[in-house]
Amino acid sequence: MMGYSAANLTVLYRLQPELRAKALEDAEPPTGFEVVETPSGSPTARLHGTYLHSRYDPAKEARRIVNEEAGATASAGIVLGFGFGYLVEAFCEAFPGKALVVVEQDTGLFLQALKTRDLRNLLSLPNIHWHLGDEPEAVMMSIEALPLQQLCILRLRPLLASRSEYYHRVEALLFSVFDKREVNINTLRRFGQLWVRNLLSNLDRFAGNPGISVAQNRFPGVPALVMAAGPSLDEVLPHLKALKEHMLIVAVDTSYRFCKNQGVEPDFLVSVDPQYWNSRHLDWLEREQTILVSESSAHPRVFRSGGKEEEMVLFVSSFFPLGKYIEEIIGQRGVIGAGGSVATTAWDVCRYLGCPSIYMAGLDLGFPGKRTHSRGAFFEESMHTCSCRLSTVEQMIFRYLHQAVPTALANNQGGRTLTDRRLLIYKWWFENQMKQQSKTGGPRTFTLAAGGIAIEGMGLAEVTEIFQLPECRSLIDAELSDLRREKSGRDNRRGQVLQSLQRLAVELEKLQVLAKRGIELCGSDHGSGEAVAGLAKVDQDILSLASRQIAGFLFQPLIRRILDNPEGPRDYAQALATSRQLYEELLASASYHGGLLHKTLERL
Repeated sequence: MMGYSAANLTVLYRLQPELRAKALEDAEPPTGFEVVETPSGSPTARLHGTYLHSRYDPAKEARRIVNEEAGATASAGIVLGFGFGYLVEAFCEAFPGKALVVVEQDTGLFLQALKTRDLRNLLSLPNIHWHLGDEPEAVMMSIEALPLQQLCILRLRPLLASRSEYYHRVEALLFSVFDKREVNINTLRRFGQLWVRNLLSNLDRFAGNPGISVAQNRFPGVPALVMAAGPSLDEVLPHLKALKEHMLIVAVDTSYRFCKNQGVEPDFLVSVDPQYWNSRHLDWLEREQTILVSESSAHPRVFRSGGKEEEMVLFVSSFFPLGKYIEEIIGQRGVIGAGGSVATTAWDVCRYLGCPSIYMAGLDLGFPGKRTHSRGAFFEESMHTCSCRLSTVEQMIFRYLHQAVPTALANNQGGRTLTDRRLLIYKWWFENQMKQQSKTGGPRTFTLAAGGIAIEGMGLAEVTEIFQLPECRSLIDAELSDLRREKSGRDNRRGQVLQSLQRLAVELEKLQVLAKRGIELCGSDHGSGEAVAGLAKVDQDILSLASRQIAGFLFQPLIRRILDNPEGPRDYAQALATSRQLYEELLASASYHGGLLHKTLERL
């Protein structure tokens, strides 16, 4: 029996050579482990007296579990807990060739399985990716690449019960991946047209202002304070005026008002949201010396509310195809990470500016004291404005706290704070960034939110510690003054942009003609060969147009649905129906972009 391990490891290492570094052959067996024979002849295992598989027929039990959990279809699979491998074998038998990620925390237990069973056939399958003793965050890199629409999650429950903390972390991150994918698709579906409309409304400012690239690494010796708008911000605000002497102040749009109320003008204001209601955070607030950092698709009110015509705006590179198309003419603005929250963008702005340390204020990622925002936040005040006898503020807060699967997680002072799945996405984003920065020598990041959700790699700091840092306000102000001079020397390439947009408008008209031709061919009575040849010509002509990527942006949700269906169309009729959907979406998107472009060109 012991002879199986060498042969099994040879196959495993050949398929996934990076696992050699784990030296699996030297892993110690877990305490309380024993191999037990079964009437079926297949061995099972017992750990601390608990059977990991059936004591009668482990293979039959595994097939039943896969049938119940996966049903008839699965796009891919994840197995949490390998045990003796029966669940993995049953999945591969039911869904041959489908991508599978296997997660096993205990390499010693995994080695015992390799010693006990001849698993060479299983270990030689190229569709399986093995995570053995890896941190949960490393597992997510494999999972993000899987088609998630019909993902089957199989849990070796007896093992998970004894390793609950590790596998709970894996599952929490896994659901964050689901949520992130769903959020991205729903956000694009909801705001895609708004992003395009905002960008064209902001075209003059986008072309006429410099990118954040002019500020890259301008503050190499200056720590930064990011002002998010969580409840713990209230504890930092009274010290803000003194803190400004020691560090760069970077506010997000939701916290800018609080800084002004303290008599402090932040050095930078970060606002990238496309929505009207988010722009209301800046109502009646004049921006005097603050430099606005924004994205070309932010709501136009952001640039009008409190800003002056000569206001300094630093644009980050666009996240969207039309913005990237324009940047090919005016030059790239500077790539800043987008983690889905303005606080993640603000953090990456500080990293881009070259700050060696970043302090996060109001980054709670949860609801300490059952509070959602800092006192006086626009959203909090709007609850009072919109409340009535049948919809009280308390009811609104309750719904907000409980509508996204609330759960209590460890906070920065050793207790637990309520959070939800929406906020876990940002926790995961920051933890990934902390790991990357520790490897690359990037900035150290600290949180000032004692009651906020603990973020691995982001230590807790006290406000009093910051006062020990040297004062550097004169250095900051001198650098900011020099930075503001970048605007006056900027080359405005407005004419080149207009010419390029005119060419794009012509291409979009061609794209509409081609999409209509595709729709016609999908619904025609021509023989299948003639239709296929015509569609191939249409597709070839579409691929020759640069505008296809711009128009294709708005129907990514449909493309994602198609890609997440691993089976493909059942027959020729279904293939034609899917093609027709694509052409219809392409026509709608090209028409929308083209209509906005014509209005923009008439206006300018």
